[in-house]
Amino acid sequence: MRGRWAAALLTTCGVAAGGVTTATAAAPAPAPQVAADAKGDVRSPLDLTRFALARSSDGRLRASLTLAAAWDGRDLLSSSGNPGSLCLKLWTTSAPPDTTPQWLVCVTAGKDAVLRGSVLQQRANKLPARTGGADVSRPSDRSVTIRFSQTAIGQPATLYAAAEAARPGCPRGSCVDLAPDAPSTLTLKLKATK
Repeated sequence: MRGRWAAALLTTCGVAAGGVTTATAAAPAPAPQVAADAKGDVRSPLDLTRFALARSSDGRLRASLTLAAAWDGRDLLSSSGNPGSLCLKLWTTSAPPDTTPQWLVCVTAGKDAVLRGSVLQQRANKLPARTGGADVSRPSDRSVTIRFSQTAIGQPATLYAAAEAARPGCPRGSCVDLAPDAPSTLTLKLKATK
């Protein structure tokens, strides 16, 4: 009797465990989201023409930014004023455009002109805090790809995103290019809603 009970328990646990594995399996990747941006719509050499956002097969988020002309890390350096940057503006706990983004994922250049990626959390009345890194690669001389973990931005169910390019010394006016144009954003659903 005790042997049959133990066998039944093992069978039940095996079925339950199998059910849990199935229930927690990764959902299918959401379709990549893409925004085109007009060439020449900003007075800056950092002129965005395309922004794409997707979830990679490894679960990380992947963003690709394409500019109108070739560029490199030297184009982000500044002798005075703010350095140039290419950033993702991410909303994870609220929907734009009524609030500022909760996260920034930015590509900047060090003094050596080597590109670096950072995940930054926005803070009220303070500068953003760096909370992690992001992998940066260059598929072409006009584009950059940024990869970062979903956990770095709190594993949101839905992500609203826009890309921003700002030239060095930019006073945040006509020299900032957005894709898509404000107030539009790309929307990436990362978790199924119940």
